[in-house]
Amino acid sequence: MLAASSAAVAAPAFLAACGQSSDADDDRSEENDPDLLNSILEQQLAVEKLAKAAKDGPLPDVTSELASQRKDSISELESFISERDGEATTTPADAEQAESPTEALILQLEGSIAASLDSIGDLSSSAYRQAVHRYITEDAAALAALRSETGDEVAPDAFVFGAPAAGEDTE
Repeated sequence: MLAASSAAVAAPAFLAACGQSSDADDDRSEENDPDLLNSILEQQLAVEKLAKAAKDGPLPDVTSELASQRKDSISELESFISERDGEATTTPADAEQAESPTEALILQLEGSIAASLDSIGDLSSSAYRQAVHRYITEDAAALAALRSETGDEVAPDAFVFGAPAAGEDTE
């Protein structure tokens, strides 16, 4: 039990460090925050849209809760972007082709986690990094539940393999 609680305490610090070099504090710039946050926002917009579309799928409680969480994260991201004098995007990330709304949501959650992991370490504010960490864990929890229900491996590919290279097939 102690090991599990230690891992839970260490996880936010580990994820906050993702994507940064040893002298990352020197590389972080408030000027980059709007672009980084918009890349995450695009993913969150797509997740919200697909979670709503998957509400009649195998886990309606999970998708409904996820849509509610993403609505909150979208509002928070828009606020963060405004704080940095940026303009928040209203365009969701392009969704992958899928056979069902649930499958499309699963694919989008993978993309959302990967994009967030890619950007989190470069954000200048620890408050922004903590918020993005929360989005990652919420997405991962929903993804694990959906993948478990569909019989897939529960661990998100983004945690196991990292973000796919542009144009790379995730299968």
